[in-house]
Amino acid sequence: MKALLIVFINLYFITVSYASENIVLAKAHQIESVILDEQRSFSVYLPPSYNKNSNKVYPVIYLLDGDQTHLKAVAGLVEALSTQRLEQQIQQAIIVAIPNSKNAIRERDFTPTNVNWTFNGKLLEKFENIGNAANYSAFFEKELVPLINKNYRASTKRVLIGESFGGLFASYVLLTNHALFTDYLIIDATYLWDNNFLNRYFHEKQLKNKPLNGNVYFTFANNAKAFGEIGETNYQWGLAFAEKLKAHSSDNLVINQRYFEDETHGTVAALSWYYGLKSLLNR
Repeated sequence: MKALLIVFINLYFITVSYASENIVLAKAHQIESVILDEQRSFSVYLPPSYNKNSNKVYPVIYLLDGDQTHLKAVAGLVEALSTQRLEQQIQQAIIVAIPNSKNAIRERDFTPTNVNWTFNGKLLEKFENIGNAANYSAFFEKELVPLINKNYRASTKRVLIGESFGGLFASYVLLTNHALFTDYLIIDATYLWDNNFLNRYFHEKQLKNKPLNGNVYFTFANNAKAFGEIGETNYQWGLAFAEKLKAHSSDNLVINQRYFEDETHGTVAALSWYYGLKSLLNR
């Protein structure tokens, strides 16, 4: 499966020239964010049929950590899986890839609290000027998503993809602003953050008694060998978080998950995109 997947992606990565005209994957844009007080970049990929049918609307994938490498990978996979050659396993989709700020480390926008990162009383990493997740969520809600809806034929289906700290942010958005996105692909998120923040927040805010909406696909990597107790604890806290959401009484909250025993935190993304998008964008 992994070898076949790599072949598919490579086929769609190649920039082919016909009649001296290069295929353009996506267009880069800038937005002046009042909320974040900075200029942010984003790129928009449009599906092959976008300009052929002016009445058709498309789901939108919002890709965190959306640098060129991630954009090429996800766009190639989405385009491949939505073709007739691969039996149209998923819907075609618009992709909005948002790279991280040039002015700050990525943890600034992905973390919900401004604390040192510790585990069992030991400092894992010390950050400065972090805990900006509430503002970053507001940036999507009030600035970026309205801009995309205004300028592109976007349907009401919005998929948020986040990995590691990006998965932490996606989980935070699900808990605090569940109407912003309809679907979530949460890839091996940083559940260790702030002493089990996500599970504590769920309990402290009594979210089991409040509405939650979303179609969520969790993926987990096998990190016990590489990271020992830290990796195992992150996995256990992630499972506990997924189980809390599974047990929620809302009919509008759908939870699926997959554990990749042969993948680590650094290798799990590609298979997560493949299986997650097949689940969230199935026809």
